[in-house]
Amino acid sequence: MWGEVKKLIKLAFKDYPKRKLGFLIGVFFGIAIINFGFFQTLFAFFCGIIGLYIGSRFDDGDNLVDATLRTIENSVPERWRYWKYFN
Repeated sequence: MWGEVKKLIKLAFKDYPKRKLGFLIGVFFGIAIINFGFFQTLFAFFCGIIGLYIGSRFDDGDNLVDATLRTIENSVPERWRYWKYFN
């Protein structure tokens, strides 16, 4: 049975797969907005984007804590820095 479903999905996405995937994503977000509301759906979307970014940083082998602290230290003005994590 699952083999037939898999064949049906491959057949459905044979022509214009990106358009159909975009349609399905749009339908998903539309249903989420109807069920949960716009701002809750937007919040969940942004949390997913942040999670994707963090996961990609881990996949690249970056040390996420050091990179975050380095970014904070570079963005905060010198007079407001009360800590020093890096040499």
